[in-house]
Amino acid sequence: MADTNWEGDSALIATLRDVTDNVQLREKLISISLTDELTGLCNRRGFLTLAQQQLALANRSKGEVLLLYGDLDDMKWINDNFGHHEGDRALIETANILKSTFRESDIIGRIGGDEFAVLMLEAPVSSAETLITRLREKLAGRNAQTVHYRLSISVGIVHYDPESNYTIDKMLIEADKLMYEQKRDKRHLTGEKSIYEQENN
Repeated sequence: MADTNWEGDSALIATLRDVTDNVQLREKLISISLTDELTGLCNRRGFLTLAQQQLALANRSKGEVLLLYGDLDDMKWINDNFGHHEGDRALIETANILKSTFRESDIIGRIGGDEFAVLMLEAPVSSAETLITRLREKLAGRNAQTVHYRLSISVGIVHYDPESNYTIDKMLIEADKLMYEQKRDKRHLTGEKSIYEQENN
């Protein structure tokens, strides 16, 4: 905006600029930075950001929250035997199974190479077994339709206690420990030993 003179009278000249494209571009860049390109889920940064916000809300409302930490079994075996393209397909299938298993309000993320996490809002600890059963059934349905390999996931679930003031990082650490206990004991969600374990026993 600048001062000027128009036929003896003072005037102002204003320049208007449409910034809609800039705003949309910025929003798109933010979305890209929080999304896993392969699966379309939240990436680690996106998951941690959204999950910590929800924990803060749960802390104020004393709401119950469950965190599931899952590791896709035998990814190295799948990559070595079928190639990395098939490994990517396994990750995408796993992401789709998680999306069809949990609610739209739950936060689902791929937080590592073959690691996934789900933050379930307003979910009492008593619902954990039901959720695990639902996930097992989804995996069984998929595995019944393929002859190449089964998808198998080891999981750990922790319950958020508003009184504990746990951060999402602390919850992930605890769920990760539980997940590795399950993997060590070979208690996969398929209810069977993995292909790799069968071939090496």
